[in-house]
Amino acid sequence: MVFFLIWILLIIYARYLAPGTGANNPIFPELFDGNIGAIDPLVLAVFNSLGLFPLVFFTILVLNDHWRFPAWPFTLLSFVIGAFALLPYFAFGLRKPKKNLRTPRWLIRFLRSRFWLITLIVMWAINLLTLLQGFSFADYVDYFFASSLVSVMTVDWFVLYGLSVYTVYRLYPDARAKGLAWIPIIGPVLVLLRNRQLVEENSERTV
Repeated sequence: MVFFLIWILLIIYARYLAPGTGANNPIFPELFDGNIGAIDPLVLAVFNSLGLFPLVFFTILVLNDHWRFPAWPFTLLSFVIGAFALLPYFAFGLRKPKKNLRTPRWLIRFLRSRFWLITLIVMWAINLLTLLQGFSFADYVDYFFASSLVSVMTVDWFVLYGLSVYTVYRLYPDARAKGLAWIPIIGPVLVLLRNRQLVEENSERTV
């Protein structure tokens, strides 16, 4: 019920409450023109991270895809609409676990591999380097109140962050160093990397 309420509130915020206008868009016109340098580094980093979060959720949820609803449609849709796609899954799908995983063995082996987890870390680090260009929180606040896109994607980022921490604690209650999950975006990946044996045991036990 909590996740359903958050989903409804997020929709209401995006539709009626987000400050700014859609016309004042600081991202897509510059991306289409190839003028990435004109985008504020913090805005760009947040925007890019909304593509990293779905990769993290895809990894964790597909590795544990034995619940009421299959995880892959929701995780794939989250690449487009972020938390708007994942919240219904957490509200209604993450319950009544089934005996067997839906995920093919080859995909399980890939998603829990050190290669894939380190790849996610590298992608996160590359996005973080964006901030080395220099950024201003004051400028970001200006964008937040001027652009509804930045407003919604900022709230979306925080919802995804909260969901990522919850996912680790819900699906890996016995994991070591779960506190790493609080590191934005990459924290859950570090938990998986730190507990690869547990991840493997969980998948083998339910396949």
